Amino acid sequence: MQVIEIHADDYCLSHHGSEDILNCIRAGKLDSISVLTNMTCYEEFAEKYIKEKNTFPHKPLLTVHLNFMEGHCLAEPALVPHLVDENGYFNISWATLFIWNYSPKKFMIIKKELKEEIKAQTEKFIRFFGNTAPLRFDGHQHTQMIPLVYWALLEVIVEQRYYTQYIRITREPVIPYLSEFSLWKTYKPVNWIKNILLNFLATNMEKTIEENRPDWQCKNTPMFLWGVVMSGHMDSTRFHKLLPKMKKQAEKKGRHLEILFHPGTVLIEELTEEFCNKDANEFHISSGRHLEYETVMSIRAEEKE
Repeated sequence: MQVIEIHADDYCLSHHGSEDILNCIRAGKLDSISVLTNMTCYEEFAEKYIKEKNTFPHKPLLTVHLNFMEGHCLAEPALVPHLVDENGYFNISWATLFIWNYSPKKFMIIKKELKEEIKAQTEKFIRFFGNTAPLRFDGHQHTQMIPLVYWALLEVIVEQRYYTQYIRITREPVIPYLSEFSLWKTYKPVNWIKNILLNFLATNMEKTIEENRPDWQCKNTPMFLWGVVMSGHMDSTRFHKLLPKMKKQAEKKGRHLEILFHPGTVLIEELTEEFCNKDANEFHISSGRHLEYETVMSIRAEEKE
C-alpha cells in the first residue's frame, strides 16, 4: 500500500522556527520531522517536544538530521579538524565534501572525522529521545547523499549497532514536473541542477545501502522525496496541483512518497555566530518558509490517501 509522509526539516534550528514546526505538529499536520542536535536551542525544544508529545493528535516519527553545515560540532574539535574552525563551528560546504569524496588523500581522513561527528550527534539524540524505536537518519542540505558521508554513516550504524529503520535517499520524480506545462517557468534553474545531481547519486546510494545491510538491520523502504525542485517554494497552489501526479508516480513505481517542507522560519535576530553558513541564512529567514508553513497547514487528511 502506498504511504505518503508529510515531513518537516530543521526542528531545533532556532526558537522561532521550532515553534512553527511545533504548531504544525499540534495541528496534526506532520507525519515526521528531522531534528538538529547541534544548535543551541536543541535541548530546550527536545524537552518541549517530550513534554507535549502526549497531547499531539498523533506523534510524528523523529529523524536525526545530521548537520555538518552550521552550528558547533558535538565531537571533540580536535577529532574533526578538517570540518571546523578554531572555535569548533563548521566551516565547510556541500561542495567541499563532494570534492573530498573524490580525493584519494582525503577520503579516509574525512570519513573518520565524519564518523566521530555522526556518532556524537546520534548519541545526543538518543540521550533525549531514547532508542526504543528504530533510528532514522537524513542530512542537513542532503549531505547524506555524498558517498563519503553515507559510507561514514553506514559504518557508524554497524559499529554502534544502531537499529535503523530509514536513511533518506533523495530521489525526486521528474515526470510530474514535466507533465504540468503551466508550471515550467515557476521552478528555479538551480533546483533542477540539484535534482539531477541528487537523482544521479541516489542510484548508487540505494544499491550500497542494500548490499551492505547486516542481517539484523531493517530494509530501507524504497521511496521518492518530493521537495527539491520546489525547495523553499512549496506553495499551496502548486502543491495541490502536483500532488495527484506525484502520488500516481510513486504508486506506479511501488515507492513511498515523502513530501519535504521547511515550515520553520528563522528570525533575523536569531542569526548568531552558530549560523556560520552564510549562504544558507538567506533561505533560513526567507518568506518561502512561512509560505511552506501555510501549505502544511492547508493539507487535508484525505489528500494523503
